Amino acid sequence: MIQMTPAAQSQPEVAYQWMKSYIAALPREEETFLNEAVLAKTTGTSRTPVREALLRLEAEGFVKRIPHKGAFVPPISDPEVRAILQARSVVEKWAVSAVATMPVAQIDAFQHIIDQQLDAKADAARFIELDTEFHTLMVRAGGNPVLADFYASLRQKQLRIGVKAVSQGTDRAEDVLREHQLIVDALRSRSLEAAHDAIDAHLDSTRWAVIGY
Repeated sequence: MIQMTPAAQSQPEVAYQWMKSYIAALPREEETFLNEAVLAKTTGTSRTPVREALLRLEAEGFVKRIPHKGAFVPPISDPEVRAILQARSVVEKWAVSAVATMPVAQIDAFQHIIDQQLDAKADAARFIELDTEFHTLMVRAGGNPVLADFYASLRQKQLRIGVKAVSQGTDRAEDVLREHQLIVDALRSRSLEAAHDAIDAHLDSTRWAVIGY
């Protein structure tokens, strides 16, 4: 879970970071309600900053606020996992379509995230934050803000799916590092076919790790 220094952050930010980390660590099959009073006590803040944080999380798709009940965190079903990964395949493969002219500095930025992931293998939440950053950077490289915004809307679900996959005591983190490296190697070789194959192989592997088929 993310470690925070409350003195260095505003109370809404403290509450936001705690809740985001908590939600990301929830098993994707589970649903839960978040209560403002309980959250205020747990985060060491008060109800006003918690409410501000929940509004922010709702805007980002992490929760759905239900009057008189609280903030609802819905489960993520197997069909939803498959649909998310299918959408990612379409967007990410389109995003690297200009691989022939992709700046070397852009490819180096992907490699830098892989290097950071290597150092974060023991921290599932941080590892998956970096995983999401890797793929988000890829999509932004395509230069289409509409697709970038659509991809960003999947962020919270990707975090929950990914954290679960790398927290199960398997070698999933090692697999992710290897698969990301294959994507970067394909981009360096300027091979669109190899890049597409590496992206699909990575997403197929993710699907198997998460739902087993």
